[in-house]
Amino acid sequence: MKRLVFLLLISIIFSLSACSENKEDIVEKTLETKETIESYTTDYGISIDVETEFRNESSSVQGNATIAEKPAALHQIFTSTTTNDESTVEGYMVGEDSYIKEGDSDWIHQKIDPEAIQFEPSYKDILDIIEKTQKNTEFKEQDGTYQLSFEGYNQEIYDALASPFSVELTGFQVDKDIEQKLIILINKDDYTVQTLQYDIVADNADTGNITMDIHMDYNNFNEVEEITIPEEAKNSSS
Repeated sequence: MKRLVFLLLISIIFSLSACSENKEDIVEKTLETKETIESYTTDYGISIDVETEFRNESSSVQGNATIAEKPAALHQIFTSTTTNDESTVEGYMVGEDSYIKEGDSDWIHQKIDPEAIQFEPSYKDILDIIEKTQKNTEFKEQDGTYQLSFEGYNQEIYDALASPFSVELTGFQVDKDIEQKLIILINKDDYTVQTLQYDIVADNADTGNITMDIHMDYNNFNEVEEITIPEEAKNSSS
């Protein structure tokens, strides 16, 4: 009997310790990944719908990027779509060289400053968002992730995401006309950011309606092979 009670106590203590990580612990460990992440891939999508008395327009960007931090290098492909047009752009930025190609056109080569190589918003930008918004988010465990979420309107969250995603809504009373939904998923195994989803709706009887959906997925941390410029790009560039 004593052994059974002892085992039950051990089980309870283990269960409590397993659940002891709170939001602050998780966020701290996630922010610490800034020091260890040297490369990663991301799949992203941004869509914007505008409805006013005078126009209805839709636009979107869907793409993926491979990013290395040290030394800085980038390969990116994205497709931009508007109501009347669609174009695909591929680009490499390695060392002092940039190669960009739109659609079936030739590659265009330019010399660049290596310090200018950056994907925006970078993984570190997402960590900054987490740091600035954590106190306003709800926290829960979901499947294999920790989830930070918010729904409603909050000025600090609006400001934290405005610059990284170029969100600027003019003609609206932000505290009355805007609704936000933010979800950030953190991997339970290594505390890296897995997904950021940000939806924002601005609605005003006089100004109109704007809906913006932003989705970022992050993968392959520190597993990216060396990014190199393909010979095809070098040989056909102008």
